[in-house]
Amino acid sequence: MQHFSSRIVSYGLVALLYAALWLVLFGLMKFDAPKQSPIPHNSDADASHIDSLRTDSVIAGKSSDDASDTSGSGRRISPQEDAGIFQLAYQADHFDPDKWLQSDHAFFKRSNRHRLSEHDKIVRKFARRYGFDWRLISAQIYVESNFRDSAQSGAGAVGLMQIMPSTARFMGTDPDLLLQPEVNIGVGCMYDQRMYSLWGRQTDDPENRLAFALASYNAGRGRVLKSYSSNDGITSWDRVYPSLPLETQMYVHKIYLKHNFYKQYFMP
Repeated sequence: MQHFSSRIVSYGLVALLYAALWLVLFGLMKFDAPKQSPIPHNSDADASHIDSLRTDSVIAGKSSDDASDTSGSGRRISPQEDAGIFQLAYQADHFDPDKWLQSDHAFFKRSNRHRLSEHDKIVRKFARRYGFDWRLISAQIYVESNFRDSAQSGAGAVGLMQIMPSTARFMGTDPDLLLQPEVNIGVGCMYDQRMYSLWGRQTDDPENRLAFALASYNAGRGRVLKSYSSNDGITSWDRVYPSLPLETQMYVHKIYLKHNFYKQYFMP
């Protein structure tokens, strides 16, 4: 009888042990459950252009050797393809490209050259989601805010990618969240995607399309369209940019310069 009671106690302890293990595993699963992002997925893009965007995705600077990171997207821009606009940027009349690149003292003083900024993980995440080279988005962030997540312009633009509150609302995001790096970068990449998608109506050339998308991010698509004329053959960046505001010209060219610079230090 005593032996039988001991077996019951042993079975009870084993049952309790299994129950405790189940509770621990359940708790870990619940803890790791992903939270819903405040950034809507693709709510920005017109349905008629989403397929075009995904089959002609612009991840500037990626070569055919990077096919393992295509994430289901289609065509990439190679370094050779975007060399044309890079050369235009390097011949800029209104600033010294070499001097401007060397002015990034923080980069050259940084001991850890394997990390571009503390936001690399977020940038990679949303660049991959919306079809861009993360180094291109990093270059855009540098030009917009020099990686200062608390940056605010006199016009009211907020955060790393200098998002206007009205733009955030248009993209379905609460403007009060724009100082959060993940929200700001997510909205910025989503807006880049929207501009790139819309420019598919005018051109199927990925090089010009990217430049027009970046210019639209800065000046507005309507302003860039005013300088674009299919009737007069003014349909490429080299012909459109001279009639754009100087700020927008420099904005696009600085992003190209910085992107090319980052490609020398960081893998895709």
